[in-house]
Amino acid sequence: MAARLVVGLFPTSGVALDAYHRLHTEGFPEDRLAHRVLREVGPPPMSVQAELRMLQIDPMVLGDAQHTFARFIHNGETAIFVRVDTDEEAAAAADILALYAPLAVDTLIGGRGGP
Repeated sequence: MAARLVVGLFPTSGVALDAYHRLHTEGFPEDRLAHRVLREVGPPPMSVQAELRMLQIDPMVLGDAQHTFARFIHNGETAIFVRVDTDEEAAAAADILALYAPLAVDTLIGGRGGP
């Protein structure tokens, strides 16, 4: 079965983190969740440059999330990624993300990204 990833895009990091914590509280393990600020409000400090470079190859990214959500990305938006195995898990994750008024929610299907 192809890997699936439910992605929710939120206008701010705080709202996205609320959704992230709710997903975890509802039973999604942390190793299947990720959150990423897609565009910083300002340039990131030098102290986090190494960490940011490591995030460029992210095993949670599936499909072409940047292209799918590009029209929503302006300043400070944050994505929540949920790796799911079943249609039921995908629906549950999407329902939880919807509680937090996302800009968009989508399920991406395909192989893993990265080298």
